[in-house]
Amino acid sequence: MGPFTGKGHSEHSLMRQLLGTFRVSEVMLADALYCSYWLIAALQSLGVDVVVEQHGSRITDFRRGGRLATRDPIVPWHKPKRCPFWMTRKQYETFPNELMMREVKGGKHILVTTMLNPREVGKKERLALYVQRWHVELDLRNIKTTLGMEVLRCLIQEMIEKEFANQ
Repeated sequence: MGPFTGKGHSEHSLMRQLLGTFRVSEVMLADALYCSYWLIAALQSLGVDVVVEQHGSRITDFRRGGRLATRDPIVPWHKPKRCPFWMTRKQYETFPNELMMREVKGGKHILVTTMLNPREVGKKERLALYVQRWHVELDLRNIKTTLGMEVLRCLIQEMIEKEFANQ
């Protein structure tokens, strides 16, 4: 849980607070919101692989990069030139200048991953994993509906915790 507004309220800032809970060789499976150079680089530095749907603002040119198969290139992602407002300049300098990413098209999705070896994880396995992520989303929605918690009405963290406890 985090604040409703102000510093630390976004899903990204809450996610950054969870980075210490990941362990080496784990995989973060997430939707397009988390397709961020900064998050992926931070997870890679912890030895964590990532499988996320490509964010709509990115465009993949399947003609470039080292191709493993049709619509399956390995491409460099360059570090953004501007330091984000939430990061110090010193932190910015510690991030790598580029990440090597695998961008795989399957159906209507383009999945982005740090798992570059096609022998370890194939295109079909990655797409199946992403479908499992969607089932988790549906299960969470069902749990919230069953508990009557689709919408929390309080705005202050202490009140949200009380509302949560009273459900």
